[in-house]
Amino acid sequence: MTRRDIVILGGGSGGAVAANHLGESIGKDHNVILIDQKPQHYYQSSYLWMVRGWRQPQDISRDLSTIERRNVRFLNDRVTYIDTDSRTVATANGEVKYDYLVSSLGLQTRPELIPGDFHVAHHTWEMDAALRLRDALKDFTAGRLVIGISAPPYRCPPGPYEAAWLIEDGLVERGIRNNVTIDFFTSEPGPLGGNGQPSEFMREHLDERGINLHTDFTIDNVDGDAKKVRSTDGRELPFDLLFIVPPHRPAQVLLDSGLADDTGVEVDVDTLATRWENVYAIGDAANMPASKAGVVAHQEADVVAHNIAHELTGHGQPTRLRLHTL
Repeated sequence: MTRRDIVILGGGSGGAVAANHLGESIGKDHNVILIDQKPQHYYQSSYLWMVRGWRQPQDISRDLSTIERRNVRFLNDRVTYIDTDSRTVATANGEVKYDYLVSSLGLQTRPELIPGDFHVAHHTWEMDAALRLRDALKDFTAGRLVIGISAPPYRCPPGPYEAAWLIEDGLVERGIRNNVTIDFFTSEPGPLGGNGQPSEFMREHLDERGINLHTDFTIDNVDGDAKKVRSTDGRELPFDLLFIVPPHRPAQVLLDSGLADDTGVEVDVDTLATRWENVYAIGDAANMPASKAGVVAHQEADVVAHNIAHELTGHGQPTRLRLHTL
């Protein structure tokens, strides 16, 4: 049997699952390679728990090198270019050939795209940012807290609402809730995009906690000196502490290599296949009509790993994606 090279880019939820499945199913007969510029996998859903002090970074991280126990080779390297003609992935330290490629490079936070003084805004969509917010909240005892969403898409759509509730719970526990006014804004017409059961649930829980909701609030400018967020329709929200989910974009290497535009990588909604032979995209950077969430990336990884293993071994039957999520 000719050994094939299956390369997975990105060790997040989707990439780690795909690598584990492929390593266990075909790793003894084929080369399964996982590439990530970070040496560790971080469970991003727990960043909010770090803000509350319920977790520490070491509690939610694992060394990606441990995946080698599953017949997977791990390369701690930065991907710089993907050449689908030569089937080559260029990295900071060399080149890797592939027969099958699974991109799970996700969406990257781009806070600098927030108009105005973006540096005054906190968020929890990266490890270091979450730790900075944790420290800022320790010193925050009174005033106006503004929490907002710059624009979709972003990782974990319910995340900003969960952040608002967890932060509000923390203020209650500290006995300072009555000293704080909380405003929540979104550029969308309603929570999670508009109406429907999930949206109404979000509205009800914001209202129950005394959090003021501002919809259709598109940021025109963040004024750090005046401590105000201004919308394009002229509304203003003054703040003493500011939290904004930053804009998200596909990984720059996907844009530079021509695999993605700002909406992500176009994929077949059943198989996650792209227009390039034996190239798949899963996770947040796949342009799919589904939430940008770890559970979605996990299910997509299951499908892609199964189908690649089937194609190489002939065992079983090909499958298609059947998402179980909002």
